[in-house]
Amino acid sequence: MASPSYKQDKCVSLLEQFLTQNKLTSMFWEQCNTIATGHMIQTNQSENRRQPRVHNALWEELVTILATFPDRMANKLQQRNSPAFYPEQYFQSLALSMWTTLEKVHGAIKASNDCSMAFLQLLLGKLCIQGQAGPVFRVLLPRLTRQTHQDFVWQRVSCLLLTGVQDRCVESLVSHLVTQVSWYGVLSRLLGDGVLRNQKLKYILTHKCLFIRHYEQNLVVQNIMGYLAETPTRRPLLIQTLLRLLEVWSDSSAIKHTSYDQHAYLSKAILAGLAHLNSREKQENKQDLIRRLLEGVQHHIDSPVIKIRRLGMIVAESVTKTVDPDGQKLKFEYEEDEETSRLLSLLTPPSDPGDELEVEMETEEVLMKKTSLPQREDTTKTSSGLQEGKMTSPQSKEGSDSELDSDDDLEPYDMPEDVKKSKVKQPVYIRDCLDGLISNEDADRMEACLSVCEQLVRRQLDNLEEVCVELVKILLHLQNNFAIPEFTRLRRSSMLATTVFCPLQVSQYLTTEFYAPNYTIMQRLDMLEVLVGAAQELSQPIKQKKDTRPEPLVQLLPTPDEQTREPQHWRDVVQRRIEKNTRRFAKGASRPDPTPVANKFNTLAGHFFFPLLKNYDSRQNTLDMLGEDSLVLGRLVYSLGAILYAAANTMVARQMAKSLLEFVWVLRFHTEPYVRQSLLFAVSMVILSVPAHVLTSDLQKEIFEGQQWLQDVLEKDTDAECQKLAVQTLMLLQNTLQQELSGSDTQ
Repeated sequence: MASPSYKQDKCVSLLEQFLTQNKLTSMFWEQCNTIATGHMIQTNQSENRRQPRVHNALWEELVTILATFPDRMANKLQQRNSPAFYPEQYFQSLALSMWTTLEKVHGAIKASNDCSMAFLQLLLGKLCIQGQAGPVFRVLLPRLTRQTHQDFVWQRVSCLLLTGVQDRCVESLVSHLVTQVSWYGVLSRLLGDGVLRNQKLKYILTHKCLFIRHYEQNLVVQNIMGYLAETPTRRPLLIQTLLRLLEVWSDSSAIKHTSYDQHAYLSKAILAGLAHLNSREKQENKQDLIRRLLEGVQHHIDSPVIKIRRLGMIVAESVTKTVDPDGQKLKFEYEEDEETSRLLSLLTPPSDPGDELEVEMETEEVLMKKTSLPQREDTTKTSSGLQEGKMTSPQSKEGSDSELDSDDDLEPYDMPEDVKKSKVKQPVYIRDCLDGLISNEDADRMEACLSVCEQLVRRQLDNLEEVCVELVKILLHLQNNFAIPEFTRLRRSSMLATTVFCPLQVSQYLTTEFYAPNYTIMQRLDMLEVLVGAAQELSQPIKQKKDTRPEPLVQLLPTPDEQTREPQHWRDVVQRRIEKNTRRFAKGASRPDPTPVANKFNTLAGHFFFPLLKNYDSRQNTLDMLGEDSLVLGRLVYSLGAILYAAANTMVARQMAKSLLEFVWVLRFHTEPYVRQSLLFAVSMVILSVPAHVLTSDLQKEIFEGQQWLQDVLEKDTDAECQKLAVQTLMLLQNTLQQELSGSDTQ
């Protein structure tokens, strides 16, 4: 029957009838009933011990055939395969036969008859481990959910079926259940107290699904933590799991060496577990929860990643508010967005869908291909739009009322060019601006001086070089005591302009003060940002000034002398006429080549770059970049890379690139992902800033070592962003080297 023939067609027809005429159910029920009958009839103990071994051998072969049947038929029949043997249709038919068998098992148990579910457990485990849990549970799960709602016998049947699979199959089965069950109460009815009896199930639910894997859906942690909290027998396991979650969440090593998605998943599990604690459990475990929490909050706040810091703040607020509602609570300021709302929503346990869930289960098979998800998305968008309209309309109404609150009947127009008039006259000279910035009592004067400071600097007054360092020093220490609008932007732009027009003096001051004591982290970051912004602006080509004199509106009549004089530039007139009457089939460049312009930053790059490399490993009371101030270290590396890119293709760029690669090589194994990301950025800036022939000659050793390091980051780094940057940097390096090699071959 290897080739198409009448016998093969006849066998295929018989197999189709076997599947469509419910013969699988009879076969399954015989396996469930035979073993039980054998136990009741046989009295010889040796035969009782042999019976399971015989059946297990036969069952293993039979289950393997059933699980691989579509593949076998596809390989045998090729293009002549029957639709009844297609995977989706076949496994759906197989699952329906399993369900009919389960109904018979349920009936036998209610009639006080013995039967075994060992064969069905073996078959279900085999299907799950081979990746067929989806089509099988699309049939079984809705029916089990409906039947276990109020029937204890069905709950017992479901628990035996799902928790009795082989240990190697538990993970694939549980992973599907926790993602597909719509409510933790349903999961509790399906699994019962199986987590207390089955150690493999306990390990998968309380360890692997929480600490090793992570899922995007909030439903997963809600199902797991809700299942553990559903009955008094499982609640001690909930407390143990919650304490372990907080312990791992608080570990500084775990924060640094796990991805953000995994850490956010741990935070979600903690919040979902807190939602199920009762008052007695809160009181008994308050000290342990608070102690573990306080150990981790400081590690989160010290992280240079904004999202990690926000996770620490949200979890800290939630734990203190939940465990000790009457005590002192932690309160932080952080940006609230959609992710924040999803996290905080986990503090409220999901409610029972009730009858709506049952209706959806009953109609799921019919509407499988006509899902209503797009309509729900549109509805959500419409409702969100209505909500936005409701939120914005009162504001607009209030604004219009305030504008119309006048004795004049005419509605005033909003003039964007209107400037707020200040009671204080704006300074005209730079020294007057300095005096106004120093004054700490007059808010209007300080605001007026700060708003025009950049303009005064860019006017390039004669005495700017005399006061540039003093001006930057005042701006660096200036604080927003009067809540001036756009204070940070105005302050930084003024320092940036001063650095651009007095680069040598200001850069020496900033690079020296960067490692000086008694500066805050924010001030040091401001220094780096000003240096980078000034380097970028100085490296831009100087635009040639055009003649901006206005043309006369009316052409004056020529004087008599001009009328009699021969027209000048007559050659241009003749040339234009020749060009007008000449037909050309090819033209050269329509525009002249751009005029090369020297990089103004060329002579200044070393003053911006090398002083920042001097004392990075020094430790002070207010600065420890190799310790807890890794945020400053990361920003320093970013700044060095940006300054190098501003000095691209200059003579000093080679030495800068070599020094930067040595700096990167020292820090390449830093434990903080943010620092490693900055190092990868610096390497990419070296590749972009230095000519390719320099990379293959002067920096050949450094580039080779860097390439090996990039490969290690790609394969072994735990941070997803580091891996992404390593891929991009490797591709950039390979393209640059390939172009250089191909260019040298052509020459």
